[in-house]
Amino acid sequence: MEQNNDMSPLVFSRKGRILIVDDMQVNIIILRQLLSQEYEIATALSGQEALALCHSFKPDLLLLDIEMPGMSGFEVCRRLKSEPCTREIAVIFVSAHHDEEQEVSGFVLGAVDFIHKPLNAVVTQTRVKNQMLLKRQSDLLRFMLKQEATRSVSS
Repeated sequence: MEQNNDMSPLVFSRKGRILIVDDMQVNIIILRQLLSQEYEIATALSGQEALALCHSFKPDLLLLDIEMPGMSGFEVCRRLKSEPCTREIAVIFVSAHHDEEQEVSGFVLGAVDFIHKPLNAVVTQTRVKNQMLLKRQSDLLRFMLKQEATRSVSS
């Protein structure tokens, strides 16, 4: 499930990758405990660190806090969606706010979902699982279309 580049069958057999970004270590610990059995996890404590990790770790999904010092989660999302190599990373905002205006802003920026703090284990795991399934299906479809295009050109 590498970002649009390597679509070999081995890519589909690896664990999904999640980058957890939050300036509060306790939130990272909770999310890691909820998700580390099923997914490969990387963490970042700031927006700048998250942007760098998106290029090296190549996550399938970003769990992104909105309010962080220095660079907000909204700014991180805006930058990711503006770059071709990170545009396809799914972003779920994780926020203590239950503000519809913030949710709308997040969706406009390209987020796929919101999870509200305090975290509910079942809700969090299910929303992550659903997004990872969609990502895997999207990658598989892209792989199949690429294979078909290659066959058509060779014929």
